[in-house]
Amino acid sequence: MKIIINNTKFDYNLGCRLLKAKHKNCPFDYLEEFWNDIEPITFKEIAQSIKNIEERRTAIQCLGIEKLIAEVNPILVDKETIEKRTTWVDEQGNLIEKSFTDTYELYKVENKVLFNGVSNFFGNNDNYYVKCKDTSTDRDYLIWVEPQSVYRTNNIISRWFDDRDSSKITAVQAIAWTIQTDIAEGQIEKIIRQGDCILIKPNCKQGMNINTTRHLTEKEYRELLVAES
Repeated sequence: MKIIINNTKFDYNLGCRLLKAKHKNCPFDYLEEFWNDIEPITFKEIAQSIKNIEERRTAIQCLGIEKLIAEVNPILVDKETIEKRTTWVDEQGNLIEKSFTDTYELYKVENKVLFNGVSNFFGNNDNYYVKCKDTSTDRDYLIWVEPQSVYRTNNIISRWFDDRDSSKITAVQAIAWTIQTDIAEGQIEKIIRQGDCILIKPNCKQGMNINTTRHLTEKEYRELLVAES
């Protein structure tokens, strides 16, 4: 028997534990009889046992940001607030300029906190996530990032990130890294973001496709993101 949560199937027992983590009160009558006996799942259990990316994402959503943060005891590595201007369309169809701020926070979760130092799907190194606001709903989101890749994306000379010096990557580098494109660096005219939808306009018609995907750099994110909603 399966339980479906957000269009994702889970084994019955696991699904019950996810529902217990998500809901304060029993959401379904058929669970009422043993609802109080269900143990809500923890982030450590999610990280250790759920390998499928979609299932893991849904499970973390069930757990919730506040519970996750309380459990993993994250260490703040970097925080920056960026002032932005964007163009909106009002109810009358007029273009208006809007100013707002975005705050990004980069956190480290020590591997020993989750796995007692044992290798896992995050690797042997410590784990990092960037915290940000959803531009359309104003809800907090956590996005796990790969620190070595974040560092390599933004450093041409030195290509190796030393986990002992977390200050070598920043929150803005991390949020930029979450966006991927197949347009070569230096050939992007502008970037527009609407929620999870990213539109990237090249500045030329030929030669911009690199036949693979790459992560955006901090410089591109700061200079080329012209509109958000």
